[in-house]
Amino acid sequence: MVNARWFALGVMLLGCAGSNPSAQYERGVAAFDGNDMKPAADALETFTGKACGPGSADSRCREAYIKLGHARERLGAPGGAWAAYDAALGFGPHTRDAAVEADLDRTQKELQDKHAGAAGRSPVIVRYRDEVSEEYSARSVVISLDFGPVLAKDKNAQELHSADFAKVFGGSVAAGEHVIVVETVHDCRPGGGVPCSRSRVRRAWPFRSVAHTPTTVEIRAYAEDGPVGGAPRPTLELTTH
Repeated sequence: MVNARWFALGVMLLGCAGSNPSAQYERGVAAFDGNDMKPAADALETFTGKACGPGSADSRCREAYIKLGHARERLGAPGGAWAAYDAALGFGPHTRDAAVEADLDRTQKELQDKHAGAAGRSPVIVRYRDEVSEEYSARSVVISLDFGPVLAKDKNAQELHSADFAKVFGGSVAAGEHVIVVETVHDCRPGGGVPCSRSRVRRAWPFRSVAHTPTTVEIRAYAEDGPVGGAPRPTLELTTH
């Protein structure tokens, strides 16, 4: 009989390995090379979510996003593929950028063709909240839905700094997959007391809407911990419900 204590330890170690970014990267690349796209996409998405945030210097991020894009594309999700290719271009410049830009153009057209042929429509609301810490002030916010701007605020962006979400878009869209892109710029407040520099963040996410079913997209700008002794770093997250 297996000792219960050793069994529990083994389960714990397996769980740690499963959440380790390097292990997820290796698992994703191996699955991709084996033409097993679903586990490849799952593992690479986990890796990029943990290791490839704003300011990441991990040399694997660019290739991980490219492989994630190809995996999503083969799984029939051009919106998710477009978001991954867009993220890959943030880790450059690189000699292969032209190929990735071609991937972007192809998946954008595929997604737009799907929208044109969609059988149903769905109501979508987009809301935004800036709760970045007081070391920064918001300079600009640009939000695009399916490659068209729904908010472009180059002045008075600080008015979106609030404990409450502000509605920035409401309308009917084709049911199915969509892409939302958010770009923010935050400046350092004078006299903040910690090392600081202008922050630019760009993130793209895919999401799905269902015909005749409301979808609310909430985007939150907030500050995550920076390096020891440095200012927190602005970043973005998206949730749908």
